[in-house]
Amino acid sequence: MANDLYLDPLTNDLAIDGLNLSIVQGADRVRQQLLIKLNLWSGEWFLDTEFGTPYLDDILGKQVSLNGAIAAMKNAISEVADINQITAFTYNFDRSARKLTINFEASTPFGLIRMTV
Repeated sequence: MANDLYLDPLTNDLAIDGLNLSIVQGADRVRQQLLIKLNLWSGEWFLDTEFGTPYLDDILGKQVSLNGAIAAMKNAISEVADINQITAFTYNFDRSARKLTINFEASTPFGLIRMTV
């Protein structure tokens, strides 16, 4: 089973328990990796400029269609390790606020994960 360093969800800093780094595994690890992937813009991390979500290229802008943006979000979710399949996906686009909210459910080896971003 893969482990990852646990990030505090409020501060996004490494969680430290005394002198020990905390780890996360299973469904919580997959959820944390989804949050990292969806909150990081492609090209933002200098060690891997391909990692992240292609907000500038495929999601934001006047020339991007809603269907194209939805497809890019689904693709970004599917690229996360241990995501087997997106089993449910809904979205709400508030045109006046220019805000896209997505709700999805994905199957993993650890069960279903439900998230809103």
